Amino acid sequence: MPVGNQFRHQSYPTHPVTPPILHTLQTTPPVAGSAAELHTDLAFDQVIIVHGTFLGDDPFGISATLQALAQDSPAPAAAALKGTADLLLRTTRPILSRSVRDLGNYTADFRDTFQSLVGDDPQVELLQPTWSSENHHFARADLAVRLLHRLLLQPPAPGRRTLLWGHSHAGNAFALLSNLLAGGPAVQQFFNAVGPRNETHWQAVKTELAHAPQPHPLAATVAAVTFGTPVRYGWDPSGLNAILHVSFHRPFDPARPEIARPLFPPWSPLDVATARWGDWVQTFAIADTDLNTGKSAEINQRLNTLLESGLDEPAPEPETRLILSRRLRRLCSRWKHGTRCHTDGQNMLVDYQPSGQFTFPAIPIELAALGHGVATAVHWLPAHLQLIITALRSSPPAGQ
Repeated sequence: MPVGNQFRHQSYPTHPVTPPILHTLQTTPPVAGSAAELHTDLAFDQVIIVHGTFLGDDPFGISATLQALAQDSPAPAAAALKGTADLLLRTTRPILSRSVRDLGNYTADFRDTFQSLVGDDPQVELLQPTWSSENHHFARADLAVRLLHRLLLQPPAPGRRTLLWGHSHAGNAFALLSNLLAGGPAVQQFFNAVGPRNETHWQAVKTELAHAPQPHPLAATVAAVTFGTPVRYGWDPSGLNAILHVSFHRPFDPARPEIARPLFPPWSPLDVATARWGDWVQTFAIADTDLNTGKSAEINQRLNTLLESGLDEPAPEPETRLILSRRLRRLCSRWKHGTRCHTDGQNMLVDYQPSGQFTFPAIPIELAALGHGVATAVHWLPAHLQLIITALRSSPPAGQ
């Protein structure tokens, strides 16, 4: 997306500005202080860790989204969608209830291990208070404003930087943050769409952005790394210092190794459950998969006009013309592209080598939670940190 993005949505398929890099990653032992260069060489004095969408025994809202799509679909398609939703709940509930721990969520143990790896600095924290983790525009907008408020209260020291480390849709809140920090007339449109808010973080951030220079000075000090973040909101490179994306990926098409296995036509349930082609959730949770219900529904409708601007209606296609639900038809048309990479930032497509660690019942942690959980696994944190440090050393500032 261009500098001055003004909240425009990414397209499907995307056209990454920087060519993606494919990696094969192996675990490394957790050695205290082995990632000290994050502070000494790369000048980070704080790391803020943010979990993604996590909803009970339907951790990423997948089953609920499929059920919602079924309500808008004719009987045969509705039955298939409901059947898939039920299957996912049956297969994931026992695993999650007994062994989810750090697979799909950031824990205190993750934070403590991170701190041990980097040493005394940077200071590593789990975002508190955390966010609702609900799957809609306003939840992610609220997270973006919470993060900006946190940065205003505790900015990095002069000459230092802050690293945002987020999983799943937390990364899309980082994208919104990049647009807020970049500035421009759409920032006021953002606050107008949300409407009056009494919460301290909303009032403080709205006031700050109305009077601060554009881009905001914080933009030069904040870097973002995302793990398993679905391709949604557009990024403004002038609103962040660096942008990195890590996705669990197994090439499907040798001629286009950066493309994910398209979700339409659907994968087999076995391929989904075993993450045969990488992180299934990351390619599933694109535009039109939000759960727009409850008290935030009206706000989400207003935000949708701004946050999905630039997102074109897919052209009619033979493969989707018989799908009566407009929403499902759009989704299937977009899923066909196998979009894995974000337009901006360095996309790192990672195939994880088996670590020998398992969840219940004997599922490799690399494949847990439909391939979406490895990003938060403590066991993989040392390797992830070294991957990020290497990328940060070679990545120019995001706005250049």
